Amino acid sequence: MRLKFKWIFSLVLALSMQFMFAQEKTITGVVSDGNGTLPGANVLIKGTKSGVQTDLNGKYSIKANTGDVLVFSFVGMSQTTRVVGSNTTVSVKLQDEAKALETVVIQGYRTVSKKTAVTAAATVNSKTIENRPNANVLNTIQGQLAGVNITASTGQPGAKSAIVIRGVGTVNGNTDPLYVIDGFPSNSDSFRSINPNDIASLDVLKDAAALSEYGSRGSNGVIVIRTRKGSYSEPKTTFRYSSSFGVSELQKPKYSYANAKQLLKIEQNYGAGLGSTLTDAQIAAYGVNTNWVDYFFNQGTSTSHNISIQNNNKSINSYTSASFYDQQGVLESTNLKRFTVRNNLNGKSDNEKFKYSINTAFGHSKNNEATNLGTGAINRNYVTGAYLGAPYVSPSQYQNSAQLFALYNADGTLLYTPLMLVDKLKKYENLTEETRIDVATELSYEFAKGFTGRVRTSGQLLSTRFHQAEFPGSFNALLFLQPGQLFGGFEDINQRREFLFNNLFQLEYNKTFGKHTFNLSAASEYNHSRLNVNNLRQRGLDPKTFVPNSGSGYIGDTSANDFYVPQISAQQLRNDLIGYFTSFDYDFNRKYGVVASFRRDGSSRFVGANQFGDFWSVGGRWNLEEEGFIKSVDFINVLKLRGSIGTVGNQRIVDGNIYQGINPPAFTDIYSSSNNAYNNGTGYNIAFGYPNLKWETTEQYNIGLDFELYKGRIRGSFDHYNKKTIDLFLQEPIVPGVGFPGNAALPANVILKNSDATVTNKGFELSLGVDVIKNQDVTLTLRANGSVNDNKVDGIKANNGRILKDTEPVYITQNGGSINEPFVYHYIGVNPVNGNLLFEDINGNPTEAPKASDRKAFGKNNVPKYQGGFGFDFDYKGFFLSSTFTFAQDVWRFDSDLENLYSTDNIGTFNVTDDLANAWTATNTASNIPSLKAANATADNSSDRFLRDASYVRLRNAQIGYRVPRAFLERTFLTDLSFTLQGENLLNITKWKGFDPESSRVNDLYQYPTAKQFTFGVDLKF
Repeated sequence: MRLKFKWIFSLVLALSMQFMFAQEKTITGVVSDGNGTLPGANVLIKGTKSGVQTDLNGKYSIKANTGDVLVFSFVGMSQTTRVVGSNTTVSVKLQDEAKALETVVIQGYRTVSKKTAVTAAATVNSKTIENRPNANVLNTIQGQLAGVNITASTGQPGAKSAIVIRGVGTVNGNTDPLYVIDGFPSNSDSFRSINPNDIASLDVLKDAAALSEYGSRGSNGVIVIRTRKGSYSEPKTTFRYSSSFGVSELQKPKYSYANAKQLLKIEQNYGAGLGSTLTDAQIAAYGVNTNWVDYFFNQGTSTSHNISIQNNNKSINSYTSASFYDQQGVLESTNLKRFTVRNNLNGKSDNEKFKYSINTAFGHSKNNEATNLGTGAINRNYVTGAYLGAPYVSPSQYQNSAQLFALYNADGTLLYTPLMLVDKLKKYENLTEETRIDVATELSYEFAKGFTGRVRTSGQLLSTRFHQAEFPGSFNALLFLQPGQLFGGFEDINQRREFLFNNLFQLEYNKTFGKHTFNLSAASEYNHSRLNVNNLRQRGLDPKTFVPNSGSGYIGDTSANDFYVPQISAQQLRNDLIGYFTSFDYDFNRKYGVVASFRRDGSSRFVGANQFGDFWSVGGRWNLEEEGFIKSVDFINVLKLRGSIGTVGNQRIVDGNIYQGINPPAFTDIYSSSNNAYNNGTGYNIAFGYPNLKWETTEQYNIGLDFELYKGRIRGSFDHYNKKTIDLFLQEPIVPGVGFPGNAALPANVILKNSDATVTNKGFELSLGVDVIKNQDVTLTLRANGSVNDNKVDGIKANNGRILKDTEPVYITQNGGSINEPFVYHYIGVNPVNGNLLFEDINGNPTEAPKASDRKAFGKNNVPKYQGGFGFDFDYKGFFLSSTFTFAQDVWRFDSDLENLYSTDNIGTFNVTDDLANAWTATNTASNIPSLKAANATADNSSDRFLRDASYVRLRNAQIGYRVPRAFLERTFLTDLSFTLQGENLLNITKWKGFDPESSRVNDLYQYPTAKQFTFGVDLKF
C-alpha cells in the first residue's frame, strides 16, 4: 500500500513539474509607434529583473510564463502592459506621451477622459509648443484653437499677447482670460519669464460646464497650462537637450514713401521746408537720401538652450529643466534675456492612498524695451524717426547733443527728429529686471475607497525692477532745462513686488456600481493678491559723477529753486477672493452623462450684500456611438452630443491688471487733495462711488458635437454658443446740480454703475483633422479650425441708447450695434472744382463741411468676426514638414501711420508719401489726392478715409526637419535626434498696407513692427 502511494505521489509530482515547465514559453513580437518599429525598446517581466531590448527591426524574444505581465516602454512613449496568455506572439504599438495627454481633458478642477467629457474645450500639446522661436508661448498657439483670437500686436521681445475667447463680453471691464498653471491661478502679465518647453499641454475652457467652477474669474474663459512631469513606471532616467539659433527681419509696410528728391519737390510745391528754398536744378543735384529704417532697425537674432532630466519610478518621479533664451530685437536697443529653472516632483505611497506633488519654478529675465511707442513724443519714439524722418537729413549732421540742440534752435522745427532719436540711442537706457518664483503643492489622501481629501497650496512672487535714465547733457535733457537750471536729465527707479496666494480644500467621492458611476466633490478656495509699488524719479544729474542705475550723480535741491527735488510715490493694493463650490458628475454605462456645479464667490472689490455672487452650470452628453443604431455603422467611432448652460462672473469691472479699480474703490465716494483749487490754495476733489456695485455676470449656453470617423482618420468638433453679459459697469448721467466737475477717469456729471445694458456674443466653432495618408512610412494630416462670432449690445438707457468715446475719431457703442464701432463721416473723394475733401452727409449728399449729425456707425470694429487657422503635417521615413496658417476676416482698424503720410502738416518737417506729388492742382483736377492747400483738410480726422480692412491670411509657421532613424543611433549614447528649420510670419495676404495687419489696437501709430523669423534647431535625447 505504501509502495502504491509513493508511485501515485511520484506520478503527480512529475505531471506537476511537466505542467509548470509547460507554462514557460518563448514570447516574440514587434514593438512599434506611429512612425514604424522601435529599436531599443524595453520589454520587462513585471516584478522581476528579467528583460530584453528590441533589435534594429523592433523585434524581441523573451521567456515568460502564462500569467506574467510584460511591460513595454520607450523614451518619450507611454508605458503599456500585456498579460501572457495562450499566444506566443505579442506585438504592441506604443503611444507618444503627448498624444496620451489628448485622451484626458480638463473639466472644471478635474481631469476626465475625453469620452466622458461634457465640456467645450480645445487642447494644444507639447509637440505644437516645444522649440518654437517665441519668447511668449501664447504667440505659438495662434490659429490653433477655434474661437480663441490671439493677437501679437508688437514685435517687442517678450511682449504680452492679447487674447479674446468667444468675443468681447464687457464694455469697460477686463477681457483677459484666467490663467491656471498646474492648478494655480496665475498672473497673465509675466509669461516672458516662463519657458515654453516646460509646458506639456495647454487647454482652453470655453463653455459654462468647464468655466462655472472658476466662478468669479471665468467669464472671459480659462487657459489651463500643465507643465511636464515624470511617470510612475520602471526606474528610468532620460536626458533631453535642445538648442536653436534664429535670425529676424523687419516686415516692411506697403506704403509708398517719398525719397529725398521727391520730398524736396513736394515741399517746393507746398512752399515749406528746405525744398521751398531750392530750385529744380538744386533738387535734382541733391546727394543725400538716407534710409532711416535701416539706421534704426537691424537684423535680430535669437539663441536658446534647454536641458531637461526626467526620472521615472514606481513611487516617485520628477522632471527638472533649465533654459537660457536670448533675443535681440529688430529695433535697435531692444532685447530679452531669460533664465529659468523648474522642478516638478510627484510621489505616492505604496498603497497609493497618499499622493503628493511639489512644482517649483524660477525665472529671471532682463528686458530692454522701446519706450514711448504709439505716442506723440516724437523725440522719444524710435519708430517715428525711422519712418517719418526726412530722407534728405543725413546722420552725419549729428555730432553731439549740444551741437544738435543748437541746430534745433536755429531751425525752429522738428525736422531733425531722427537726429534727436540718434542722440537718444546714445544718451538713454532702460532695463526691466523680473524675477518670478512659483511654488504649487498638492496633497491628497484616500480615506476610504473612492473617498479622497485634497489640499492645494500655491504661491507666486513676482519682483520687477524698472530703471530708465535720460543722461545729463543729452538733447532731451537740454531741451527741458528751465531758466536758471544747470543740471538736466532724470533717472527713474521703479520697484514692483507682487505676491499671489491660492489655497484649496476639497473632498471628493467616486463610486461605481453596475453601470452607474458618479463623482461628488465639495471645495473651498481662497485667493489673495497683493501689490507693492515704489517709484523714484531724480531730476537733475551731474554728468561728472553720474553712473546709470547706481544712484550716483544725483543733485541735491537748493533753497533757491525746486529743480532737483526727487519725485516719489508708493502704492499698496490688495485683492481677496473666497469661494465655496460643489460639483456632481454622473455617468451611465459610458453612454449618458450629466455634470452640475454651483459656486458662491466673494470679492473684496464689493461690499455688503453684493459682495457675494452665485454661479452655476448644468451639462450633459449622449455618446451616440454606444447606441445600437450607431454601432452598426462601421465608419463611426465616436459621435458625442453635448450641451451646457450656466453662469460665470466678472469682478474685474475696470480694464487693466487685476488691481485696477481697487483704489479708489468704485463702491464709495473718494475725496483727494488738490493744489491750486481755491485762490491757488489746497482744495478737495471727489470721485463719486456706487454703493450697490456688484458683479458683471455672463449667462451662456453651448451645444456641441464631437466625432471621429474611419478609425479616427477624420475627427473634429462643432459648437454653437450664446453668451450674454448683464449688469454691465457703465457711465450713466447724474443730476447736474450735484456739481461733479469730472476727473481723469470720469467726465463731468456721470457716475460708473451697474446698468441694464447687455452684451451678447453668439457664434459657431468648427475644428477638423483628417489623416489623408496614414501608413508605416507616410503620414499626411490636414487640420483646420474656424469660428464666427456676432457681437451685439442692447439695453443702454442713457443718451438715447448710445455711449460715445470722446476721442478723435469718435467710437460708439449703441443698442443694436457692436462694442466700439467707429462713428465717422463717410469720405467719398476729392472735389474736382477746388481740391477740397468731400464727405457724405446724413442724407447721402456730398458736403465739404460735415457736421456732428452726419456721423454714422461704421458697423464693424477691430475684433474679427471670422478667425481661425489651417495647415498640414507630413512625415515620410523621418523627414517631416508642417505649416500653420492663421486668418482673421471682417476686422477694421484706423491706419494712423498712413494718415500721417498724407498729412500736409508734416510737409517741411517729416517725410510723406510720394502720392502727394500727384495732389490736386488747377491743372490736375482728376487727382484722387486732395489739394495740398485743401481748406477742410482736418475734417478727415473724423472720417473713415483711413479706416482700413485689416483682414489677413498669414503663414504663421512653416517647418521642415529630419528625425534620424533609431537604427542609426543604436551604437551611440543617443536615443533620439532631430533637426528642424522653421520660419515665423513668412507670408501675409492682406489689403492692410501697414507693418502688420494683426493687432488688438483700434488704430496704429508707429508701433513696434513684428518680425519675420528663421530658426534652425537640434533636439536630442539620451
